[in-house]
Amino acid sequence: MAERRVRVLWSSAAFAARLAWLSDRRAVLHVISVQVLLAGAMAGGLVVMQKVFGSVLAHGPAAAGRSPVLVPVVIALLVTGAAAGALRLSGTARMAVLTVKVDRLAARMVLEAAAAAELPRFEEPDFHDRLQRAVFAARRQPATAVILLVTAFQAALTVLAVGGAFLVMAWWLFPLVVFGALPAIRAAGDERSAHHDLHHELSENRRLREYLERLLTGRGEAREIRALDLAGVLTGRWQDLYAREIRDTEALVRVHARRRMAAQASGMAVTCVAVGALWWMASRHLLSAPLAGAAVAGVWLLSVRLNTFAGMLSGIGDSLLRLTDLKTFAAPAPAPGTPGTATALVPQQKPVRGDGFGSLRAERLCYTYPGADIPAVREVSLELGPGQVVALVGVNGSGKTTLAHLLAGLYPPDSGRLLHDGAAITDLTAHRERTAVVFQDFTRYKLPALDNIAFGRPHATADLRRVREAARRAGALDFLQELPEDLHTPLGKEFAGGADLSGGQWQRLALARAFYRDAPLVILDEPTAALDAQAEEQLFTSLRQLFTSRTVVLISHRLRSVRHADRIYVLRAGRVIEQGSHDALLRKGGHYATLFRTQASPYQDTSAP
Repeated sequence: MAERRVRVLWSSAAFAARLAWLSDRRAVLHVISVQVLLAGAMAGGLVVMQKVFGSVLAHGPAAAGRSPVLVPVVIALLVTGAAAGALRLSGTARMAVLTVKVDRLAARMVLEAAAAAELPRFEEPDFHDRLQRAVFAARRQPATAVILLVTAFQAALTVLAVGGAFLVMAWWLFPLVVFGALPAIRAAGDERSAHHDLHHELSENRRLREYLERLLTGRGEAREIRALDLAGVLTGRWQDLYAREIRDTEALVRVHARRRMAAQASGMAVTCVAVGALWWMASRHLLSAPLAGAAVAGVWLLSVRLNTFAGMLSGIGDSLLRLTDLKTFAAPAPAPGTPGTATALVPQQKPVRGDGFGSLRAERLCYTYPGADIPAVREVSLELGPGQVVALVGVNGSGKTTLAHLLAGLYPPDSGRLLHDGAAITDLTAHRERTAVVFQDFTRYKLPALDNIAFGRPHATADLRRVREAARRAGALDFLQELPEDLHTPLGKEFAGGADLSGGQWQRLALARAFYRDAPLVILDEPTAALDAQAEEQLFTSLRQLFTSRTVVLISHRLRSVRHADRIYVLRAGRVIEQGSHDALLRKGGHYATLFRTQASPYQDTSAP
C-alpha cells in the first residue's frame, strides 16, 4: 500500500510538472534557475564565512581591523545578498503568472473531459463524485502543487547546499541530523494519506452541500424557497452536512497533531545532541572555535530546512494526491502549439444539409438507465421516412423521451441498432451533427439572445441574417427586437443591461435555435409546453411548412397536437403497443383512442340545447 502511494505521488508530481511546462516553459526554466542560484549562493556564503572569519579570528580579535580581506568580503556578501533578494523577487513574479496559467490549463482539462463524456455517464453517482473531485482539484490545487513543488525543490537544494558545506566542516554529524528529521517526514506522510482518504469519503457530502447552496442562492429558485419558507430547512440540512466534515476533520487533526508534535520533539532532541557534541569537542580543543561556530550554524540551518521540508510534505502530498483525481478524470493535456494556449475543443462544425436525409430506422432498441433494474425502452422498432412527421405519444414514464434520446444519438442503445438509409449508424457524433433537438427542459442560456440562437451551430461563425430569420420563423423576432440591446441583450437580470423573458418566449428561443441548426432530422420534445393554446395551435398547424423537407419526431402528451402526423407510435412501459395514423388509431379503439377521448371529453358539450 505504501509503495503504491509513493508511485502515485511520483506520478502526480510528474503530472504537475508537465502542467507547468505546458503552461509556460520559460517561466518554469526561470524559476528553477533562480532556485539553483540562490542555493549555490547560500552554500558559497557558508563556506566563505567559515574560511575568512576563521582565518581572521585565528590571529585574534585585534587582527580583524587590520585584515585587508575582511571588509571586501563583507561588502561582497552584502552585494550577493541584495542580488539574491532581487533574484527571489523575479522568481516570485514569474511564479505568480505561472500559477494562473496552470489553473487555466487544469480547469480546461476538466471541462474538456466533462464535455467529452457520453450522456449516460451523467446518470451515474460515481461519475458525479469523480467530477466533483476533479473540479475541486482543478481549483487552485494544480497551482498550489506547483508552488509547493518549487518550494520543496528550493528546500531540497538548500539542504544539499548546506549539507555539502556541512560535510566539509563536520561530516560525521550529517547522518545524525538527517536521522532526526525522519520521524517528522514519516508523520507528515501519514497525515497526508489520512487527509486524502477523508477527501474521497466526503465527495457526496460536498456535492449535496453545493446543491443546497445553489438552491439557497439561485435567482430562479428564490421565489419558491420563500413561498414555501424552505430557507430554514435547507440551511439546517446544509449545516448538518458541514458538521460531519468538521467532526471528521477535527478527529483526524487531533490524532495527527499529536504524532507530528512527538516527531518534532524527537527531531529537536537529536539536534540538541549534535549541538552538545560540537560544544564538547570545542571545549576540549578537538575543534577550532570558528569551525565549531560554523558547524553549529550549519546544524541549525540543516535541521530547520529538513523540518520545513518534512512539514511541507503533508501539504505537497495532499495536493499531489488530489491531482490524481484530476489526472484520472481528465483526458491527457494536449501539447498546444504555443505553451499555455488552448487548442480548439472540437473540430470545426461541418455544414449540415437540409435535404437528402433519407430514412432512419430503429430495430429492436433497448435501453436501461445506469443503476435502474427496469428498462426504459424495450424492443422498440420504428421507421422515419424523409419529410415525414412522426409522433411519439404515451403517458408519463412510457419511454417517449428516452426513445427520442436514442433516435438523436444521445444514448447508445444497450441492444438493437439505428440505421440511416439502411446502413448501421456507428458514429453517434456524426449522427448528432445532422439532428436538431428541442428538449422539454431546454437550457436557458443567460447570455446574449444572439448566442442563444447561434448556439444551434456553435462551431460556425454566427450569421446575423440567418439568426434573425430563425427568430422570425419561431415567432421570437418581435420581442427580441424590443430588448434594450436587441439581439445583444444578455438574457438574465443578474447581468448588467440584462432582461428577463417569459416561459413562452424562452420556448420560442429554443425553437429558433433548432431552426438555425437547419438539420434534416428534428426532434421536438413537448415543444409547446410553455406556449398558450393559440400559439400552440398555430405552431402545430404550420409544422410542415416550418420544417419543410425535414423529418420531424414530435413528442407530446396533448394528443390533439399530433392529429396531423403521418404516423403515430403509442408507447406504454417502454414498448410500442400501437402505431398508425390518427384516424386509424381511433377506429381501432385501443389505448390511443382511450387516451384521446379522455383528453377530449372535458371540451365536449353533451348537454341538449
